[in-house]
Amino acid sequence: MNRRHLLTGALALAAMSMALGGCGSESERRTFPVEVTSLPITGANERGWTVTVDTAHLSVGPVRFFEGRALQARRFDWYSLIGGTAHAHPGHYSPGDALAEVLSTLTVDLLTGATLGDASAVTGAYGSMELTLPAPTTVTDAQGVLSGHGMRVRGTARNAEGATVRFDAMANLSKPIEGVRFEKTLGTEPGRVRITVKLATWLGRIDFATATDPDADGVYTFPADSQAQNALVRGVEDTTAYDVTWVEGAAQ
Repeated sequence: MNRRHLLTGALALAAMSMALGGCGSESERRTFPVEVTSLPITGANERGWTVTVDTAHLSVGPVRFFEGRALQARRFDWYSLIGGTAHAHPGHYSPGDALAEVLSTLTVDLLTGATLGDASAVTGAYGSMELTLPAPTTVTDAQGVLSGHGMRVRGTARNAEGATVRFDAMANLSKPIEGVRFEKTLGTEPGRVRITVKLATWLGRIDFATATDPDADGVYTFPADSQAQNALVRGVEDTTAYDVTWVEGAAQ
């Protein structure tokens, strides 16, 4: 049986346990923390720009885990980065049964990291994760650091010709990121899931020369139809931008 979405609450968890048990495997209810952090950028991006990130924030949640494995990473039509339409090819990914979820939404400072919450879960063989990056609310982003967007990165980009671009990049996603790889058979052992955002993948395709219209402080933004904005969205949507791992042991 394949169910795309996980119903909320205890009844959903009971239904999952019954379904898994009916398929010939036994499962137990459990919880585990889910934390979000980032990986610093090293080296120049694909367009020859070396990027220093000053701030990076992300609106995260809900996060859901499924039994189906992500068979291949998304591949993108590079023509989209010069103005065409992007085409993602996630293969024949099928999420299968839902095994865990965190329903909370949080604005995360990616340079310091944060715990999103505890996942309501069952034991079993996990294969993938679905990540929702919604537009924040005044409750989930009380400080307004995201300016109403799902993600925001500020920093400075430099290239070998000596050009320097101070930038403020923001984006929204219209749907969750599906099929992020997470392959782990979970029992009742203590541990937590760590989602590491690869900032180098987010910003790896951007030609910062296409940023325009600096503000009074000389900070550039990415116009909606620019290569920079299109490349940013493609980077945020890329499933390989998220490294999901199991960290054994109790949280420190």
